[in-house]
Amino acid sequence: MTTPTDTFEHLIRHQTAQQLLPFLLSLDKKDVVPVRQKTLRLKKELEEYQEREVKPGQLQWTCLMTPEQGKMLFLAGLATYSRKEALGRGFDIRWSLDWDSPNSPTADNSLALKVLEYTRPDWLAEWLTRRTRANLWAAPPYQVLRTLETRALLAHEPWLFAQSVAHLPSEYNGQRNDVEGGDIEEYDQLILRDLRTNTTLLERDVLLLFDFDTMADSASTYSGKARTTVSWLTLLPELVTSGHLGREDLLTRCLLALRRDFRRPLLTWFKNLFSSLNPTPAECLARQTELTELLAHPLPLVVNFALDQLKDLWLMPAFELDALLRAADGLMTRQDLKTGLKTLLVGFGKLLKTQPAQALPLARLHAAALAHADSAVQERAAKGLAELLSAKKPLLAPAEIAETTATILAYADLLAPATRAVLAPWLAAVGAAALPDTEAEPAHYESLTELVPDLSAATAIVPVADWHELLFLTGQVLKHDDALALERWLDGLLRLRGQFPAGYADLLQPYVGQVHPYLSGPAAERAAAVMQDAAGGRAGGHALLPQLLLLSWANGFAEPFVARTTIADTYFVPDPLVAVAQQRLAFAEALLVAGPELPLLSTPTHAPCWVAPSKLLENLLAYQTAQQAPNPADLAVALARTAWQAPASAEAARQLLPQLQHIGLRALLAWLLAPTEEPLPALPAPAEAGATPLAEALPWLWAVAARTRQPAGHFPALASLTDNPCPNVAQPWQPVWELLPKSNTYVERWRPGEPEVTEHWLELLILDKTTRSPAPSKLLIYSLHNNLVNIGAPHQWRCLQALATDFPFLVALLPQYPAPLYWHVLGLAATRDTVDSTNREVLLQALRSLLGPGPLFDEPTTLLLAIGLTYNAPACRALALEALLAAVAERRLLPAALGAALGRLLGGGFVPMQRLADGLAELRAIDALTDAALHQTLDALLPALPAEPLRNTRKLLDTYADLQSRTRQPTPPPVQARLREWQATASLKKSRRPAAGVRPC
Repeated sequence: MTTPTDTFEHLIRHQTAQQLLPFLLSLDKKDVVPVRQKTLRLKKELEEYQEREVKPGQLQWTCLMTPEQGKMLFLAGLATYSRKEALGRGFDIRWSLDWDSPNSPTADNSLALKVLEYTRPDWLAEWLTRRTRANLWAAPPYQVLRTLETRALLAHEPWLFAQSVAHLPSEYNGQRNDVEGGDIEEYDQLILRDLRTNTTLLERDVLLLFDFDTMADSASTYSGKARTTVSWLTLLPELVTSGHLGREDLLTRCLLALRRDFRRPLLTWFKNLFSSLNPTPAECLARQTELTELLAHPLPLVVNFALDQLKDLWLMPAFELDALLRAADGLMTRQDLKTGLKTLLVGFGKLLKTQPAQALPLARLHAAALAHADSAVQERAAKGLAELLSAKKPLLAPAEIAETTATILAYADLLAPATRAVLAPWLAAVGAAALPDTEAEPAHYESLTELVPDLSAATAIVPVADWHELLFLTGQVLKHDDALALERWLDGLLRLRGQFPAGYADLLQPYVGQVHPYLSGPAAERAAAVMQDAAGGRAGGHALLPQLLLLSWANGFAEPFVARTTIADTYFVPDPLVAVAQQRLAFAEALLVAGPELPLLSTPTHAPCWVAPSKLLENLLAYQTAQQAPNPADLAVALARTAWQAPASAEAARQLLPQLQHIGLRALLAWLLAPTEEPLPALPAPAEAGATPLAEALPWLWAVAARTRQPAGHFPALASLTDNPCPNVAQPWQPVWELLPKSNTYVERWRPGEPEVTEHWLELLILDKTTRSPAPSKLLIYSLHNNLVNIGAPHQWRCLQALATDFPFLVALLPQYPAPLYWHVLGLAATRDTVDSTNREVLLQALRSLLGPGPLFDEPTTLLLAIGLTYNAPACRALALEALLAAVAERRLLPAALGAALGRLLGGGFVPMQRLADGLAELRAIDALTDAALHQTLDALLPALPAEPLRNTRKLLDTYADLQSRTRQPTPPPVQARLREWQATASLKKSRRPAAGVRPC
């Protein structure tokens, strides 16, 4: 006898949705659950991909499910699913409610609608809302929601309807795409005619756009062959003009919406909508309260808009000035406001002439603006104060004048040269001793000559104390955002191997569940899924290595998951250092399986990632006692991390060297830890076939040790290691960088006449003019990146998405000489000055690595800092300023090199001047050492700029003049020559000459 589930399966496999509908509408209640279970099983079966022959001799991975079967399973879900299944991840709406266009003829007769009317599920509203929240572009069409509401299947949900209304212009693309050529003349008028007939939309739903964060700023269609954009920004003013929407209501709603915490593009859309209605001064004055309240908004976009609307109002008699003055008090020190503040201060100057009684509050506001970092804002405030204090008829009482003058003096050290010149009479009146020009002997910045790592108790890394701390640290390791946490976790696993409690695998389950959370199986099944993804090239970054080690731990180390993993680079290209990290963790896994309780040789002992030489020798002797051979990859990383410059620890290590029995390793460490610079000795003969891994690796370890101690050294003794010249073996890798013009020409076929457009830009390329060859061994950790710079745009994103998360762990492997990795980052992420979130994240990670102590900045590190100081992303510029301050404090910065790099970037037009000028202005007067370093940087930068001054050069000159007055250093001849060339430029005539008041060179 055929059961309902059998009938259902037959319909799914062999029939159509039209034939399935009668079955679903006649389904008995007792058969709902069996059909639901069958639906879930069929869905899981048909959604799998299999390799099938699509054409004779052509195999392709395809889904077993046909589009018709997908639609049928969706209808079955509507008819049988409970809330649990409907709100799960697998219930897709892609086959759903026939939403092609707002006036789709099938919208009221769709199969899905008939099923919904029959079953009337109570989860429909929640399902639509949750799906839309997950992807705002997946909002149901407005006509569909109205149909569901009309048939009492859905209550009016304001947020959901708002998202649907926002997409309404895009839905009209359905009708336009049905027309040959895709163009409809006067399509905007046809759309307006449709909208004007929809009373519910105009009276209720379109106003929801002002209450919720929607995609109203992005939805659009096109009208006519010229493809004029039709969007809500063009439609709403037309509806206001025709009287279908109230003008006064929309103006008020725009201002109220601007107060909300919406996306920046949407706030721009509300601002543009308000402006498109062309409000009159009287209409703005009637909304002065709403406009004044916008001055408290955190975004400069909104504040500048409000000030632009208010600037013509505050002189009117009906304007409430007190509210504006209260709001302005919170604006004066906002560093993100510049244009708006200058507008406000100019307006205050006009206001003073009509309302002199407001002199005291205006003086206080002008004085507060002196603390602003922007020199133009400071200068405007200073001019306002000068007008107040020098008025022929006194506007302030003597006590008020004394208060204002005291405030000026308090900010004297922060004033830009132009501001100080304006306020000179009042600064001089309180005594020249307070000015920076008369300070004690200024500091002189000198970079460090050699790095001496701090191996004190203050920087010592505290080992994991016990099992409980190790368990807690596991969660931090899975976040994959802290390299030292991973090192402490590895060390804790190896040291506490014998202290794991009975049944510890059960305690690890919450962490195991975080690895492939969509699986519910044991650790071995999750590890198989991770390894399958890695082998297929779908994942392969550093993050999977601790995951696999965790799963191996939870599995009782029955299988070596880390060692068995093969990482492909089909879609997700891992950094070559990931292979080195995998060998380290695989060795740790092997020690945990059967080896003695020994630490990794490369486990850092002091922050950031130093290995104390004495600790390295102690660990090697422990390996010797346990008769355990060191792992070559672990030893290579240990050599790269060894703080050979620390005299006390190196001396203690040299005392232990005679106890080391391995002759080759003893000779290598004796050279690395020698108190004086020694030439590289002749290398031992290559190991014979069948030798131990350490003997085979010893020549490569010599190359790592040599480059660790002398990054720029030349080592002829290593030339025989490679058949072809391999960078960073015998010779250092010294690529160069250039700015090359690029262009792309394309035809805009969608525009009338199909014009040809050429886009021009500059691209930063890392060029290696020597012959490059791949590294013959993965142990050559300093030579793995030389073939990866400028790998080409099609593959860049594959490397970037892995590098964005892995960089902190990779740079921690190379604390002494990270230059190859920095060249790699520059060749991938800094090629263009464009807004790209992936590039930004990589640069942020690289800049963050510059914040701590380390070696002197070399060329790639300096270029990375220069790129960060001028990059388009504000987050990168802010972090680069922090890195610059840290580099000065640690004396890692080479100011002349930084100035030269910035000069090439600015002079070549790669980045605009304003970004650098604004950033350096914020660093003035922090301390004398920073002032000295910045002055040296500008001494090198100014001559590198072109003879025709760039835009905003005046800001840079003002900063230079201020720094020169603080450091009291002479102007170098190259700077003097450049200044003489700029003298005739009109834009620089008002700038203060940096050489004024300073003795000539």
